[in-house]
Amino acid sequence: MLQILPVELEAISERAGSLYYVAGRQLKSDGTYRELLDARYPLKSIHGRIQCLILRRVHYPGYLQGGIQDRQSPRGQAANARIHVGARTLISEDVENFFPNITADLVFDIWHGFFRFPPVIARCLTKLTTKDRSLPQGAKTSPLLANLVFWRDEHQLVQVLLNRGIFYSRLIDDITCSSKQELSFKQVSWLIRQLHAMGKRCGLRLKRRKQTIAYSNEPMIATKLLVNTKVSFPKKVRAETRASVHSYLMSLNSRKGWIADQTFNKVSGKLSYLTQYHSVEGIAMRSELRVAIEKKKSE
Repeated sequence: MLQILPVELEAISERAGSLYYVAGRQLKSDGTYRELLDARYPLKSIHGRIQCLILRRVHYPGYLQGGIQDRQSPRGQAANARIHVGARTLISEDVENFFPNITADLVFDIWHGFFRFPPVIARCLTKLTTKDRSLPQGAKTSPLLANLVFWRDEHQLVQVLLNRGIFYSRLIDDITCSSKQELSFKQVSWLIRQLHAMGKRCGLRLKRRKQTIAYSNEPMIATKLLVNTKVSFPKKVRAETRASVHSYLMSLNSRKGWIADQTFNKVSGKLSYLTQYHSVEGIAMRSELRVAIEKKKSE
């Protein structure tokens, strides 16, 4: 399946940890950066085959929303938020240091317990898809393996919650639960205990400081999107996008000519993101930006 001789595959698996490099850095909400890793040849091509021929053939349940290709029912940030639109109670939890804390033992359990590969093959696949005995963030195979980390318990918890009128979804490490009813303090406390218990059984912890509990009389945010009545940007994020565009236009007026620099790329990316949810506002700002650029080009 992986189009490589067993002896070669075993040799690559033994040195797989040395076949990664830092492909980028991602700014975290606390101001620090996380390193994103990628694999070098030949491990990268092996990852591609594992991803396409094994991991993408799993029928992931609808409550899993991250890193999954699904043409019939597209998944992702917006789809995840839509699950919780119109809720009266919303609880959000975040798994602490998710990828680094997904150990090689957890990954082995996925390959052996979930996929039912014999131990010798499961150990080889574990070595191929981990680095320093944890899941490398940024590698092709990591998001789909991360979706399967709670495979023993998650589906059962989802059913228990549904029986109580509570909707559950997970976007990689972001867990969101909501109810069309206003849950009592006792009900919310019970729910949070269930989520923490599921994480603990896998040796994972939820971040207390990032836990949010919101009700319909206040902004309800699921994976950075407002979900009170429809999926939209929070006002603060919309204001920040407008400020970024205004700041870029000011800097554009003070220079000669136009250059497509990194600042422009960031502003353009923010506008594209905003336009997905607020098309009128986004198109208007994009038009203003385009007119300013054309003017600069003609100078």
